[in-house]
Amino acid sequence: MNEPPWLEAAFGRVDALVDDRLPHALLIQGPGGWGEARVANALAARLLGEDAAMDMRDVAHPDLRWLEPEDGVVKIDAVRGAIEFLMQTPKLAGRKIAVVCDAERMNLNAANALLKTLEEPPAESFLALASGAPGRLLPTVRSRCQRIDVRAAAMPSVMAWLATCDVDRDSASYLAVEYGGAPFAILDAAKREQPPLWPTLVDVAKAPAQAAKAAESRRDEDLADFAARWLRILHWLLRRVAKAHIGSLLDFAVELMQVREAALFNTGLNRPMQIERLLLLWADIAPRLPNEMQPKVPAA
Repeated sequence: MNEPPWLEAAFGRVDALVDDRLPHALLIQGPGGWGEARVANALAARLLGEDAAMDMRDVAHPDLRWLEPEDGVVKIDAVRGAIEFLMQTPKLAGRKIAVVCDAERMNLNAANALLKTLEEPPAESFLALASGAPGRLLPTVRSRCQRIDVRAAAMPSVMAWLATCDVDRDSASYLAVEYGGAPFAILDAAKREQPPLWPTLVDVAKAPAQAAKAAESRRDEDLADFAARWLRILHWLLRRVAKAHIGSLLDFAVELMQVREAALFNTGLNRPMQIERLLLLWADIAPRLPNEMQPKVPAA
């Protein structure tokens, strides 16, 4: 794995805990998209005697259980399965570990089910919760975990690391705005060959008739995520445009927030129709923005 420099302190904390006395439950927390799951990966590898360069999600190890959200939620059945797994005797490594990524996405029932294991941990069993929004976890869950903090880095460091991952510089610059600078979110988008949003917005502003085609091309994107990325672009613009443009951008931001909220609770929304409607609203206000506006961050 090509490890970024801002994770060195967290990796060092993992090593120190494993070498000394590892607590039963760890909360690996950060801003989100900065490598929280990467640190959990390093912990699992170290604990099970595997190569830290391996992606442990792909390792069929009998003493590891790796949980991620399904349809945006870490569900109670998955958590119950992990609890049952932790109660069993280790098979190879002499100890077991369950990792829950995006742990803040546990629903209430799942989080409550986890509490009993946190209160009465089985011997030689460990739990790692990776979270980019720890404030959304139950306080009773947080209080029973020892923390490892993942801290954000300056954008030049992020852009330099993304370059070593073969991410196109221009794409990374646009995506950095869309994903709030979160490097692993940017890297994931680049690996999926997800096109940046801003060039599409420029094209539709110049030719509103292209809105339907542009919306259809993005029909497979998660609508809530799409709206969130667009909102970050608006935030970038609002800090830089003249006061005369602020009102129209704020009104449009309200539209985006309403669509995002609806998409979070209704996955059956017609995505192309919603995106086309938003693009047409955008085309109405975008020509009033200065032509030189480009939501990009400087490359390293």
